[in-house]
Amino acid sequence: MIIIYFYQLLIKLIKNNLKIFISATEQSGDNIGYNLIKEIIKKNNQIIFEGVGGEKMSSYLNRQFFSLNDFNTMGIFEVLFSIRKFIKMIKYLANIIKNNNYDLVITIDSPDFNYPLVKEIKKNNYNNNIIHIVAPTVWAWREYRAKNFAKIYNELLVLFEFEIKYFVKHGLKTNLIGHPIYYIEKNKNYFKKNKNIAFLPGSRLSELDKLFPYFQNAYEYLLNLNPNTTIFIPTLEHLKPKIIKLTKNWKLKIIISTSSLEIEKNYSNCSKALVCSGTASLEIAKRNIPQLIIYKLHFFTELIAKNFIKVKYANILNILENELIIPEITNSNLNKISFEKGFKKLINDNKSNDEQINKINKILKNIETKNPPFYAAAIRILANLN
Repeated sequence: MIIIYFYQLLIKLIKNNLKIFISATEQSGDNIGYNLIKEIIKKNNQIIFEGVGGEKMSSYLNRQFFSLNDFNTMGIFEVLFSIRKFIKMIKYLANIIKNNNYDLVITIDSPDFNYPLVKEIKKNNYNNNIIHIVAPTVWAWREYRAKNFAKIYNELLVLFEFEIKYFVKHGLKTNLIGHPIYYIEKNKNYFKKNKNIAFLPGSRLSELDKLFPYFQNAYEYLLNLNPNTTIFIPTLEHLKPKIIKLTKNWKLKIIISTSSLEIEKNYSNCSKALVCSGTASLEIAKRNIPQLIIYKLHFFTELIAKNFIKVKYANILNILENELIIPEITNSNLNKISFEKGFKKLINDNKSNDEQINKINKILKNIETKNPPFYAAAIRILANLN
């Protein structure tokens, strides 16, 4: 029966030559969007995709209206300086959606941009289904967003099972698809104690600007400790020129890569990682690489956030266990002294690193889904086109 249903659905889609608008404004969202489109195309290559995305999604978008370079701002205070630009972008995109009458709208993560965009779409009397992928972190702060999402979205696809309860109580259809780390292979070479160290300074220029002084400190420590160390920096094309410039005087061997295949190959030779907080830290955890997480918000953003945030930690695994399993130094706690202490421990304390990996693996067993997330998401997308 299921096979017959999807066969009939695919015939209907092909006949109508349907169009989907998709919005992803962050690197992690671009990765999800790219893989989701690939999975949908396996089932029907006649659907047209247009919207907002990064380097990966651009290869599948019939029209790309903005790229990730237009979304380099992170934080409440920082966004204030760009709010007029974002309002113009939202109105522009809402008009495009109205004029093209897309058969489905998909927004991925970035709720502070995508939620206002969907509100604007609704003002324009858009009546087709709208799906959001990656739940806003209502369990951490601003829980009222769950109720707001329920008013304007037809369905929410979440990465973690515990998130479902926050939205279904407001009547929003919510389905678990699982986290994309499902597809990441574990680093089987970790216990060989390789000398290579991974530096992940962020996916935004603003993050690079704020955090790179700490990566410079880490480099200087490694240079004095072992001049044979290799530093591996996976990055994005638009950040690569700046990273090359920032590291041009470094005397250690540096590998800077934007190629997915090269990145995976180099990760297998890394034994430790210094990571900007975000999706990258969860991906490093899945790869069996011990890490230190750092992050720094603008002072005023941190001041505002302190009054609303209900969780103690930045990393989702630490939050789930309510325990500092992966060391993190963030915001006002991040300074030269605290960083040097934390980084030295990462490099030298193999016992703590082993404990970190063992605890992480236990948690990951509990949160990973049995089915591939992008396959699960594609099934839900096709169902919403019916």
